[in-house]
Amino acid sequence: MTLPFLQRALPRRAVLGTGAATAGALALPHTTFAVTLVPGIEPVAALAADKVYFEETGHTISGPFWRLWRSYGLDGFGYPLSEPFQDGGVLNQYFQRARLELTPDGTVRLGLLGIEAGAAEPAPALDGAPPSGPDVRYVDETGHTVSGAFVFGYDRWKAILGAPIAPERLVDGGGYVQYFANSRLEWDPTNGVRLGLVGSEAATQRAVATNGVAVPADATPWSAVVAALVEDEAARRALGTQVSGGQGFVPEFGEKWITVSLARQRVTAYEHTKSVFTDLCSTGDSAKGLTGKGVFAIWRRVPNETMDSTSIGYPVGHPKYYRLENVLYTQYFDNTGEALHYAWWHNNFGNPMSYGCVNLRLGTAKWFWDWATLGTRVVVA
Repeated sequence: MTLPFLQRALPRRAVLGTGAATAGALALPHTTFAVTLVPGIEPVAALAADKVYFEETGHTISGPFWRLWRSYGLDGFGYPLSEPFQDGGVLNQYFQRARLELTPDGTVRLGLLGIEAGAAEPAPALDGAPPSGPDVRYVDETGHTVSGAFVFGYDRWKAILGAPIAPERLVDGGGYVQYFANSRLEWDPTNGVRLGLVGSEAATQRAVATNGVAVPADATPWSAVVAALVEDEAARRALGTQVSGGQGFVPEFGEKWITVSLARQRVTAYEHTKSVFTDLCSTGDSAKGLTGKGVFAIWRRVPNETMDSTSIGYPVGHPKYYRLENVLYTQYFDNTGEALHYAWWHNNFGNPMSYGCVNLRLGTAKWFWDWATLGTRVVVA
């Protein structure tokens, strides 16, 4: 799932299409769910649910709030603490780590709980160039810096956090906190980095009604979703092991990915765990150069190009020299020049023919060009 970017400025609320230091662990005991599915609820139905009831707090997440919540889950938002309610024409719902808001125009955004907590501080004046380095994130719109252990959390939860509004500071007990527009990062030697419980704190301060409600008749229990996710992950792991020959590949939930079988000379497109397209192909011939096994990702796409063997070390005059014009729908997936592409010069698909690339028929090459994108993973096994 992709999420729209935060607005770069800091308005009254930070807009999302997907939000005093205390211990950052979830304020509920960890729950171990049985993998057994809830009777009468199939895994597919549970994973497709758009209204989910959390037995732990007695509250439901649904619609656009649920679609955003599931992108970050418990780590990002925590459990729901309230039912949605109107506040000044905006639908609000509180979570342990955030407040989600639905405006009349259908925009879902995160409440600026960090700013509302009064944690904003002026940024220190720069003395020279902004700080930089692998463990530093300088945020131009506020002039504050994220560094050290907090870089991990910032990179992971940037869309939830918003921009930093204060420097990190030491707290009693040996930990550190840093406030952001929407939330707070916390660190201590025992628990590491996590998002603070700013939603719980704000709900308590505002006396938000948090009493649980009865299970709606049309809601799916969270325990059923968890069980389905466990079963789904097992299926993805099994399929990844099967198609990659034990290379450790596991397709992500909902991922679009490609497999190239050297033994079967077949290319296949998957969406999640479902095969959506397959055809014969021609990979590297042993006399020319075998296609390398591995888990790759498409990093360059060229709609029409001339391929010349000088780029792979075969100069003009070499027995293996070639120059091929009008090579259509080329998608490079490794750093040695191997790619998926149309091969107009032969019709012997199903047999190794290439210098390492994956030769495709015209219609097949066009299908993969339209379906795939930069970053689409390619498993060669």
